[in-house]
Amino acid sequence: MKVYDLTGPIESGMWGYGEPFPTVKIEPIATIEKDGFSSHSFQIHSLAGTYVENGNHLLAETEPIDRVPVERFIKTAWVAQLADKEALEPVSAAELEAAVGEYVKPGDALLVSTGWDKYWNKPGYVENNPFFLPEAMDWVVEKQISILGTDLTHIQDPRDDDGSLLRNLYKNDGLLIAPVINLRNVEGSGPFTLIALPLLIPGVNSTPCRVVLMDS
Repeated sequence: MKVYDLTGPIESGMWGYGEPFPTVKIEPIATIEKDGFSSHSFQIHSLAGTYVENGNHLLAETEPIDRVPVERFIKTAWVAQLADKEALEPVSAAELEAAVGEYVKPGDALLVSTGWDKYWNKPGYVENNPFFLPEAMDWVVEKQISILGTDLTHIQDPRDDDGSLLRNLYKNDGLLIAPVINLRNVEGSGPFTLIALPLLIPGVNSTPCRVVLMDS
């Protein structure tokens, strides 16, 4: 069985979304030399690194992510390998259809690779992020994708992100995983088994997660 780890590392001073999110800090609070054991403190937030998110992020009437059954985070998945995207270049419905349209079935997960993860922690990674056109999200919803994962920090154009594309996904019971890394290393389109489990933190709508893709 081949296993792919699609999780970006959480590190002190890493990229972030700006206010109101705090800077990520990972600091030692005990050492073997001084205390006889080693431990660390974490200052992170719900959108640190690679995270999984549900509709409660934007829709107040939606249950928090800890109430979502754990099996919802384990799905048959397909990988759409798109051409490398440049800064602020859109993703179209036609590209998604050409990549995996004949394979995906209602309830499957879809992982979209644009090559943008090569800019992880580099200038412009968040601000110049490529993005989905509304028609691309319409395609995802029409295909009844249960989990959408991408190597993008934003689904919508970061210059004008009013949340409408994510609302479209969430109103149709979709989940989001973002941003993932290493999708370019995945061989083939699938099918794969995707596992992306949120931390069990009551009352929140997103948490960092470890995203693993395995041959089915």
